Amino acid sequence: MGERGWYLVGRLVAMVFRLFALTWRFEARGEDRLPPSYVLALWHGRIIGSTVYNRDSRCVTMASQSKDGALGAGAVDGLGLHATRGSPSRGGREAFVAMERELKAGAPFAALTVDGPKGPWRRVKPGALLLARRTKLPVVPITFSADRFKLLRSWDMGMIPKPFARVVVAYGAPMDVSTLGSPAEAAEAIGVALDELTMQLDREVVGCELWPPRASLPPLAPADRE
Repeated sequence: MGERGWYLVGRLVAMVFRLFALTWRFEARGEDRLPPSYVLALWHGRIIGSTVYNRDSRCVTMASQSKDGALGAGAVDGLGLHATRGSPSRGGREAFVAMERELKAGAPFAALTVDGPKGPWRRVKPGALLLARRTKLPVVPITFSADRFKLLRSWDMGMIPKPFARVVVAYGAPMDVSTLGSPAEAAEAIGVALDELTMQLDREVVGCELWPPRASLPPLAPADRE
């Protein structure tokens, strides 16, 4: 199947999640402290609830230039968001320029899966930091948890809320990347904030932590630090 076919599959996926969302009981935490414009940072494993909650918001995001990216772009567009196409290895610079341009043209916020598209798991890549520095916008962590869900056996241990689930979306405090030290220090600070937000929410909504502690993650390989 070509990219066009995968894009159409993504649009169908978006339709399914829109139907699911009609049954989900959404709750939101921390929306009152959102700035006028910002860069959302989220883990790949907590993308569905966070994205569906923000449907039809004109948010700009990125999808990789691959068949998976075509599927993702179709899903994102079908949810009323907008995906620029690129990844660290293919078209990334052009995609970031497009995101920056759309933010300056009035898009309310951008969203990036900071450990996507394929990991390392729960390790922040430089994309969100770069976009925040270029646009001088704060980074806002976002996550979600659900009381009824399917946890995928994938690299990201992704959570999919089941129909009629209670879905709680949580926004963390805005983070000014210019105050977080070196790029490596800023990346770790955002990662810690995302993990703390996710673990706390899982304890409240699920009753336990679903992911292992951050200290147990393997060290980054040199190539993943770039």
